[in-house]
Amino acid sequence: MRDIITVAKKELRAFFGDKVVRLQMILLPFIIVFGYGMLMTTTIDSQKESKEELEKPVVAYSMNAPEAFNDVLSELRIKPAPDNDIEKLKKQVTDKDVDLLMVFPDDFKMSEPGSADLSNIDVYYNSEKNNSMELFSKTTVLFTTMQPRVFTFNESAEKEYNLFDSVSLVKDFLSGIIPLMIFMAVYMVCMSIAANSIAGDKEKGFLNTLLVTPVKRGHIAAGKSLSILVVSIIASISACIGMAVSLPKLSKSMEMTENASYSVSEYVMLFAAVVTGSFVLVALLLIISTLAKDVKQATTLSPILLFAIMIPMLLSTSENFNKKIEGFGTKNYMIPVWNSIKTLQDVIKTEYTAASVTLTVVVNLAAAVLGIFIVGRLFNREKIVNG
Repeated sequence: MRDIITVAKKELRAFFGDKVVRLQMILLPFIIVFGYGMLMTTTIDSQKESKEELEKPVVAYSMNAPEAFNDVLSELRIKPAPDNDIEKLKKQVTDKDVDLLMVFPDDFKMSEPGSADLSNIDVYYNSEKNNSMELFSKTTVLFTTMQPRVFTFNESAEKEYNLFDSVSLVKDFLSGIIPLMIFMAVYMVCMSIAANSIAGDKEKGFLNTLLVTPVKRGHIAAGKSLSILVVSIIASISACIGMAVSLPKLSKSMEMTENASYSVSEYVMLFAAVVTGSFVLVALLLIISTLAKDVKQATTLSPILLFAIMIPMLLSTSENFNKKIEGFGTKNYMIPVWNSIKTLQDVIKTEYTAASVTLTVVVNLAAAVLGIFIVGRLFNREKIVNG
């Protein structure tokens, strides 16, 4: 055990001694997760501002409107026309200077249902202008409700007829992007460090020198693995801090007014899922680094893991694919790394269970130990360690 810790300390001193590597594992995950969160927040806010800029004050006129319509026209912000020049006002609608023009006939009258003699209201609008189209829609709805009716629907002001769950939609959106950003950030840090730790030493010939020391090869492999695991913990902490800081801001920007915050225990679950998932990634990256002849080969093969993670993660945002995933039930939490992604999604959507989180942690730890054991076995093969 002493040899393992000695090797791990040597590796960590090398990592922390390099300013670039130090900044990479401490700041890069935070910058990626927080930066992406702020980018999304800024994009959403910009869209809101653009929409507000498009919504300029309504300019709309009516002609020959009976007094009975004064209230509804006032509600729609439709004012009496400054003059009776219909063609001029229609030209202004075409030129987008006026949003809407309502022209009532001089002999306008409200007829009984079924009457053949109906008065027509001419409503001129411009469908290329947002304000004009929106006002036309509102006008159509309001004036339709003023016509004689056979029955009513959705009349109660005390009932909420729109059962759309905006909070659930926002959480589904966040659960689709947050896990992707976190694991991408941790992966980018661990990939380069793992590649240099073994394949880099192999390429420089330093690994052969290390192998002739009295230290057992398995202990060297375990020490190197332990050092990368420590790096993954630091990267995971950095990424989770980025998530904790950006998530409330992103939720607020998306107008998620309810359940926008998470408890300490939920953040602990998120962190546990990220760390144990990153342990499995580290084990896989170390296996690739051990098998690779040099750093270039290791960094060329390693992205395969990232794609293997990204593809099902992105597909899970599809409703049909997500239904198939949910159909696996507990099996989702028995697949290393994927179980961490699923747990992150569950916690963000507040649909988790303690049992699923515990199963995720146990499975990932077991998979990581198995991976490190494989690295140790590979170190005993001369053909592999000598490239």
